[in-house]
Amino acid sequence: MLPFKLFLSALPLLLLSWTTPSTAAENIPPTSPESEKIGGVSVVSPSRRVTDQWVDPVRRMNAEWVAILPYAFSSPNSPRVNYNLSRQWWGERFEGMTEIIRHAKGKGVKVLLKPMVWVPGSWPGDYALNSEEKWQEWEANYSRYILEAAAIAAREGVDMFCVGTEYKKAVVERERFWRDLIAQIRKVFKGPLTYAANWDNCMKVPFWKELDYIGVDAYFPLSPAPTAEVATLKRKWSEPMQKVRLLNKIYRKKILFTEFGYRSTDACTWNQWEIQNIPYSRKVNLQAQVNAYRAFFESFWDKDWFAGVFLWQWYTNHASAGGEDNSDYTPQNKPAEKVIREWFSKGAG
Repeated sequence: MLPFKLFLSALPLLLLSWTTPSTAAENIPPTSPESEKIGGVSVVSPSRRVTDQWVDPVRRMNAEWVAILPYAFSSPNSPRVNYNLSRQWWGERFEGMTEIIRHAKGKGVKVLLKPMVWVPGSWPGDYALNSEEKWQEWEANYSRYILEAAAIAAREGVDMFCVGTEYKKAVVERERFWRDLIAQIRKVFKGPLTYAANWDNCMKVPFWKELDYIGVDAYFPLSPAPTAEVATLKRKWSEPMQKVRLLNKIYRKKILFTEFGYRSTDACTWNQWEIQNIPYSRKVNLQAQVNAYRAFFESFWDKDWFAGVFLWQWYTNHASAGGEDNSDYTPQNKPAEKVIREWFSKGAG
């Protein structure tokens, strides 16, 4: 019998050897030939129409990608997927989404189109329905939303498309639906596809082999310290890194952090969902945000299996966004912005 520590060290190779051809090497498209790191920001959908001037600060950040986020809405226990509502913000509707895509593409910035679903009082990870009839209705509604967005993505020359975000229960319970949906999307959109799995669910997504990138919304809890040191955070990254590296080995796909970031607050590297809705008057800690980003880049950016990241989040009104008295996620006009700019400039993977 292998000693326990040796067994753990050999586990990734054992898992690979146990993986059958149908779930690993066979019929898996090769990893995207993209050789440059994807350095991107997630653009907050603006409430009102904006000009293309918002792209210029993104370029000055050395970000060559943006994630653009249309939104739909689903109530808990309801199969409806509502989108393009008149009461929604301009950038959340397809009208605004399309214009924002054109802004980015017109200035040479690549686009990930990442349609989102907001579940009031909850989140997509907890979304579940109590009957087969409701599930089928939801599947039809969600497919309509995603396929309309995919058609726009194809028409506008979008560079990558995300088929869903953080459906922790639905991806397990409705596996066949997701596989069929991906096949339908590929008939419409010919570019690379990903799915954005929540950090604690990425090992359970059953359809990674159908996609081009393994997408992770990577809010792994690392340290509860108010201002965690870079060296400490790099050590704490070891276990999550092994987890996503295992996915890379099994499926031969690069890992893409489809959403990732830190607020400029105390303990920003811990359970971020616990501070998500705390008022912005929470104590500002700019150094904690800087350390968190430094540890991330120093841990991941030189790994050839790591595709890149879309940082959360970036406002179109750059001049008034963020700032040193702001505890929001955005790095705009904060010391962390310089750190990100320097690492994005390194580019090559």
